Amino acid sequence: MAKPKPVHQEPTLRLDLARRLHETLAQDLAVIGYQLDELIGDANIGKAHRLRLRQIRFAISDTTKSFRDQIYQLRVISRSQLAEQVGQILGQIDIDADFRYPEFDMAVEESLNQVILELARNTARHSKAKLFYLKYQVNEDSVAFEIGDNGIGGVKPKDFRFGLASIDELLKQISSTYSTCSDQRGSCFKFQIMKSGSQSA
Repeated sequence: MAKPKPVHQEPTLRLDLARRLHETLAQDLAVIGYQLDELIGDANIGKAHRLRLRQIRFAISDTTKSFRDQIYQLRVISRSQLAEQVGQILGQIDIDADFRYPEFDMAVEESLNQVILELARNTARHSKAKLFYLKYQVNEDSVAFEIGDNGIGGVKPKDFRFGLASIDELLKQISSTYSTCSDQRGSCFKFQIMKSGSQSA
């Protein structure tokens, strides 16, 4: 007879399940969405077909958001857990990260966690960086973030090889402004999240 799993393993199992779901299904949905965007932008497609493709695109966006809302329930983690996971992902890469930014509501917090973790994965896998950083500044109405590395650059948000499609979608959902730069000095994402999404707002 199999022994029951210790209670303390449950959070770990939930996090592992949510991570696998996010790294597979959620990202696959984001990629399909971008592929549809390319078709919608094709000048050779008729108006009726373009309209129908837009309807399908909106449906996929709604499904992706609903799916993320469900997996975030599995995946709510503390700041200390987030910092620990970032450290595990980056390995020997130096980290200059301040995780003391204001707390947001759970949905925004979870999306921000996913952005941070995915950017850390991208740095570890592709950037050849020696440093990963996370900075923030609290403004009157928003919190401004700057997350990046000092790697080789050359990364574009819609470059599916780097798994950044899901980051692009998440930042469009939670940020009021969003920009990215990637050159020989490294890659950097800058965005602002309104304090209206903060638990202390």
